[in-house]
Amino acid sequence: MASATAIPSRRTRDAAGVAEVYIGGAADAQSRIVTSYVAARQGALSREGGRRSAAWFSYSNFRGVMAHCVDAAARGDALVLVGHSWGSDTALKVAHRMPCPVALLAGIDPVARNGRVLTRVSRRPQSAKTVVHVDARPRRLDRSDVVKAMGVVMGLGLAPAFRRADLKIVTPFNHWAFADMMAAQDATDRSVARMIDDLRTPANRVG
Repeated sequence: MASATAIPSRRTRDAAGVAEVYIGGAADAQSRIVTSYVAARQGALSREGGRRSAAWFSYSNFRGVMAHCVDAAARGDALVLVGHSWGSDTALKVAHRMPCPVALLAGIDPVARNGRVLTRVSRRPQSAKTVVHVDARPRRLDRSDVVKAMGVVMGLGLAPAFRRADLKIVTPFNHWAFADMMAAQDATDRSVARMIDDLRTPANRVG
């Protein structure tokens, strides 16, 4: 699997901010479903001139994600972990290892790695202040949903951390529709994208 690609921030390094970490699924290095979202996100953050960063990693690069998050935490940044498909499994594993709070942990149509739901890694991390589960329930299945269904069977179901999330958002989108699921709202107009945006300063964090 391709190595991680991190998109650097232009914000002041010595100022605490928000570190957004996006972890793509098994085919994201090829499909760029999450990668393209992060590239657009970083462009928007740069234009805002705020104290934020956005970075993309492959689900297979656990060490890279950990190193990035540890560095961000050392600067005092609020951490946001967003995992799509198998990326959610890596996000859970990282959150379990973080010694500091994770302001927001979001699984975007999460899929557990093989048998991982039977381990402690699938449980809610103590570090996670708020956990969100965005569920794709399309009206018409496509290839991405078939692949997801196979992954769910192999992974033995949904990780308990997301099964008992603080917020669940059910969407009519297909598994590949990452950007649409990020923007999908619940009955009170909450979305993962909006919750991340609401983390404007270290004093205003989710959870």
